Amino acid sequence: MTRLLATLCLTTALCLPVAARADDASDRIAAAKDLVEKTTLKNLEVGFTGALEKTVAPMKDDKADAVRKEIRAEFDKQRETMLDGLSKAYAEKFTLEELKRLTEIYGDKTYQKFQAINADPASTVTAVSQASVTKLLNMLAIASAGDSQANGGGAPMPMPAR
Repeated sequence: MTRLLATLCLTTALCLPVAARADDASDRIAAAKDLVEKTTLKNLEVGFTGALEKTVAPMKDDKADAVRKEIRAEFDKQRETMLDGLSKAYAEKFTLEELKRLTEIYGDKTYQKFQAINADPASTVTAVSQASVTKLLNMLAIASAGDSQANGGGAPMPMPAR
């Protein structure tokens, strides 16, 4: 009887740290999911919805509805994939306290105002950013095209007509 009691006590003592780690991991994943929902996925939803509506705007209503339905279904699948993957990745990299602190930061009204200005396609901030990024991307494209032609990777030049 004493041996059985000792075995039970030892088993319980060994299982407690495992259970505590499992609880901590599930708490971190839950906190990370909340953070991903409020940040990455919220911003993605806003941007995606805007892009989708711009895409379907010139289409006839029945075509636009079909495209909207098909693409929205895929978006929802990808959203869940991102939610699960990002939550697990963040839960591995951050403690529960750090995740809670991040949630506080993202919940701050001043930070939300900052993010809203950055996300507004009509804001000056967006116009400045887009102009700069577009110029840089164009420069990269030109440099890449020039390098391709120098290395013989470009399209052959047509022969002049005689």
